[in-house]
Amino acid sequence: MRRLEGLLQGDHKSPSRGDGLDLADLREYQFHDDVRRIDWNATARLDVPYVRDYLEDREIPVWFLLDMSPSMMFEGVGISKHAVLMDFAVLMCRLMLGRGNRTGAMIFSHGVDRTIPARGGRQQLLQILNTVASHRARAGATDLKQVLADAGHMIRRRSLILVVSDFISPPGWEQPLTTLSVRNDMVAVRLTDPLENHLPDLGFLTLQDAESGEQIFVDTHDRGFRQRFLAAAAERDESLRAIFQKAGVDVVELATDDDVLDAMLRFADLRKQSLRRSA
Repeated sequence: MRRLEGLLQGDHKSPSRGDGLDLADLREYQFHDDVRRIDWNATARLDVPYVRDYLEDREIPVWFLLDMSPSMMFEGVGISKHAVLMDFAVLMCRLMLGRGNRTGAMIFSHGVDRTIPARGGRQQLLQILNTVASHRARAGATDLKQVLADAGHMIRRRSLILVVSDFISPPGWEQPLTTLSVRNDMVAVRLTDPLENHLPDLGFLTLQDAESGEQIFVDTHDRGFRQRFLAAAAERDESLRAIFQKAGVDVVELATDDDVLDAMLRFADLRKQSLRRSA
């Protein structure tokens, strides 16, 4: 934990210019400036493009979007994705609250089931963790499109948003993800299980979709089937990476056989890289 604290020092800057709420100055538009900061009133009066400069936030709220859908209960290598989510949430909540960040959570399955407003303090950590531990998922496929849209309506101030999910959802959530990432700093923590990508030779099996309940009888001894399964998994991985890259969202891959602390160190490294890119 101390090593993570060191890696995240300077994560939020003090009264330098940047993305804040307090207006610091107006100045002429320069090449590479964000066009969303153009002050149209000043531009109309002076006939020259002007942009707003704001004081950088010293700290920003941290929001956890936690996937508690039935697919997160999948347990292929002795530990479920839900258990890994719990471990990650415990460590990351402690880290963020310990650094003075106000932290909130949106817990979702089919849709948003529970929202915990952003607050600080140890009591907030206990409330988030107790809520996650006692939560029971609603049946049905995860509607990630609606979840992200609801998050956009709920989270009004610029925030660091960590979406902790396996991202198993019907298509259509790409645009809400992009919209949410435009005014927030987002990280996708994608939870996976090795058996979702590499199906071993176990003979005849009945596979069931955890969210729809649909079942399929397969012969895993069939080499051609295993190759098609592997190709479909690789295609899905590539599609998700393309979605995240297009939306400008950093990604931390976390498998059920990974070390959670190692994933947090990768998260800290991503934060440093993002800050360097935005400097």
